[in-house]
Amino acid sequence: MFSMQEELSDKVPDWANMLRDIARQKEGSDQRCIYDVSEEILVELDLPEIRGRRCWGSPFGWLVTCGLDLEFRLFNPLSRASLPLPSLRTFPGYEDEAWVDFTPEKLCTFFLRKVILSSSPEDSVSDCIVLAVYSYRYLAFAKPGDKAWTPIDNIHGAADAIYFKGNVFCCTCDGEIFLCQDLYGSRPKAMKFAPAPPFTGPTAIYLFDLGGNLCLAFRYAPPLEDEDEDEDDDEDEDDSEGEEGPYVYATVGFLIFKLDMQTRDWEKIFSLGDNSLFLGNCYTFVIVAADYHGCRPNCIYLMEDEAEYYHHTGGTDMGIYDCQNLKLDLDEVDPSVVEPFPKSKDVQHLLHSYFSPPLWFIPHSR
Repeated sequence: MFSMQEELSDKVPDWANMLRDIARQKEGSDQRCIYDVSEEILVELDLPEIRGRRCWGSPFGWLVTCGLDLEFRLFNPLSRASLPLPSLRTFPGYEDEAWVDFTPEKLCTFFLRKVILSSSPEDSVSDCIVLAVYSYRYLAFAKPGDKAWTPIDNIHGAADAIYFKGNVFCCTCDGEIFLCQDLYGSRPKAMKFAPAPPFTGPTAIYLFDLGGNLCLAFRYAPPLEDEDEDEDDDEDEDDSEGEEGPYVYATVGFLIFKLDMQTRDWEKIFSLGDNSLFLGNCYTFVIVAADYHGCRPNCIYLMEDEAEYYHHTGGTDMGIYDCQNLKLDLDEVDPSVVEPFPKSKDVQHLLHSYFSPPLWFIPHSR
């Protein structure tokens, strides 16, 4: 007889899957759909613990989840372990007029912009923190068992954050780097650590650790003409707050910069080496490609990461970007440089979920 953990371990692939909520498509279902990246197959798992919950992935085997009851939890799909986090209702600004009419589903979608887990809580619960980019791109954090989310002052326009060499760093939407200080004091705050790299444009920004170096990736995704815009204008709207669309855009390239922690100068780099970068609306992480069957080195695996745009495009801006293209001029490239992923249009459609979009996740039983 196999335990539930053994049964799930046998089914779950060993690397960066996209976990998607299918319970909203199947009435009364507790299933989640995992996409096996290396084999290009879908696997359905019974996970009643995260039914009706939005999830954010990590490379540590744990998911951060928030339900329609607005309660947060950490959850490990293999071990079924679960740890409490503070309620969404404890975020500063939750009761502001701008959010008062939002349904729980829309709060999970639009109030929470990005959620990042620093490490596995089973390695050391005391060191595990969860960072959240929320509301108008403010930053807050919490530890398992905390009663409320703690805001980090002096940071506006937060785009991403990372726990790096014992410190929390955050980047803003224009690429400035902030060091978060006094997290366990009376008033945590962020202080500017480094200026932005020399780049501007329609981008999303990601902060990550590449071989012990703090790096920024700029995802260049200019808006495209939407051929269906006129047709969409004639259709009924669903009154989703946060929408200004319809927007149609596609990633055409990346710029990557490495920070010198001493001089705080940036160096543009053109390769990830033997590594692969995974990015989306949760933890931005790097893995050694050779450690995971079918993973391609020197590539960026990208996922849709803006809820407002995902609602209109259905999450079509996802794929694999070969970093050999980093040497190309961004003005001379188009979306064809991003390899469609998954390749099957049917699978792409199955992975779409407006409430809990696909995410990157590496399973671990602890």
